Amino acid sequence: MSSDSSAVSWQRSTTETETPLFVDPSEVFDSVQDVLGRKWHLRIVYQLLEHGTLGFSGLKSEVEGVSSKMLSESLTNLEDGGIVDREIVNDQPVRVEYSLTERGQALDGVVSELVNWGSEHGLEDRDG
Repeated sequence: MSSDSSAVSWQRSTTETETPLFVDPSEVFDSVQDVLGRKWHLRIVYQLLEHGTLGFSGLKSEVEGVSSKMLSESLTNLEDGGIVDREIVNDQPVRVEYSLTERGQALDGVVSELVNWGSEHGLEDRDG
């Protein structure tokens, strides 16, 4: 997925004379999964939405169970996807801070809805 892709909207025509505009959901789902479909990605985005800018150690302590290697790989993937921004802070010692880009901030409503859905229909509701 290229980083210059624009937001996709799904519209249906309301009159018979208009040509319906549809976005193929399969393409959208594939694009979203490429960026957010890995185990730790949504957890990282959630923590950055909750706490704002965090350093590597701060993220590692907030994302329970993630190894340093997986956190590093996940942050690189999220950065490549235009979701996370990485900034080198020139303090002693030099450290790196992570924050959400504008594109990442736009996930706020989606993440909130996923948390709400999970709270209402999560693991305990699997049996029916």
